Amino acid sequence: MIARVFLRYGACAALVLGLVACGETDQTAKTEKVYAGKKDERAYDNKLFGNDKKKWEATMAARTKPQNEYLRTDSK
Repeated sequence: MIARVFLRYGACAALVLGLVACGETDQTAKTEKVYAGKKDERAYDNKLFGNDKKKWEATMAARTKPQNEYLRTDSK
């Protein structure tokens, strides 16, 4: 008698778990939402560079020059 009850509840649980596992939710992106974060700005758009992209690029090149292993080693 008890075995039949466990078998019945086990079968029902297996059926429920099987149906839940087969369910699929929609995974598409919701496009109606608008990004509410802050607006992105350019790296050179500040007081230091005065919105001058060439000055920013020159500063970045000078900053990365000591990191270049080919320039740091004397391979002549």
